[in-house]
Amino acid sequence: MATWERAMGAAVTRPMPNAGQRIRLLGGFSVEVDEHVVELPSQAQRVVGFLALSRDRLKRDQLAGRLWPFSPQHRADANLRTALWRIGASAPQLVEAGRSSVVLAPDVEVDARQVTAIGRSVLDASDPAVVTSFPAALWQSDLLPGWDEDWLMIERERMRQLRIHALEQFSRACISQRRFPEAIDAALSAISAEPLRESAHAVLIEAHVAEGNICEAVRALEVYRELLLGELGLSPSPALVDLVPRAGRDL
Repeated sequence: MATWERAMGAAVTRPMPNAGQRIRLLGGFSVEVDEHVVELPSQAQRVVGFLALSRDRLKRDQLAGRLWPFSPQHRADANLRTALWRIGASAPQLVEAGRSSVVLAPDVEVDARQVTAIGRSVLDASDPAVVTSFPAALWQSDLLPGWDEDWLMIERERMRQLRIHALEQFSRACISQRRFPEAIDAALSAISAEPLRESAHAVLIEAHVAEGNICEAVRALEVYRELLLGELGLSPSPALVDLVPRAGRDL
């Protein structure tokens, strides 16, 4: 059983999803039915991936047009029919396909949906003490890497931004609880996702300072200073520099 539901401890409770059907979109694409991987051709994968991200019931012609935007409508409709037939042959309960509309079955577990819900819960937590743990998949895996469809670009960026913001929030919550190894690890994960992001470097420096490791804070500041200068010809903001105690800046 997936472990996402435990990620927020007592702060987040939600019913356990049906274990029979799962779709993985983070780190790659896969479909499991009763714990067995189902192989789908690429066009069928695109249909399942789109439905898993959209959540909504879609009209057939709209779905076909989004997935095959450069094909005539009749060809796009034919591609969709073929893809739905292949999905139905391999995983009959995965997609609900009517005469005019298509939707992912409601009991299908989708990792990206669960991780999104957890990330938003982290951001919505008004009390840092309720942020008890964080699923590793949220900072380790990108959304459908290797896919280059236009419709995926916005969803991928939305997930990336959620991941970075939630990691920063989680890191600060860990700092307030003096859980410094976790705070530093989350901050470094945010930096890995976006190396030039100043707020990610800021939370890393804050963690080092709170732990009393001023030399580490200075090193983190200098690493960012060199990176920013080399990439953009800029310097860190005064607000970031001021996070390091003055005594440390004189080292």
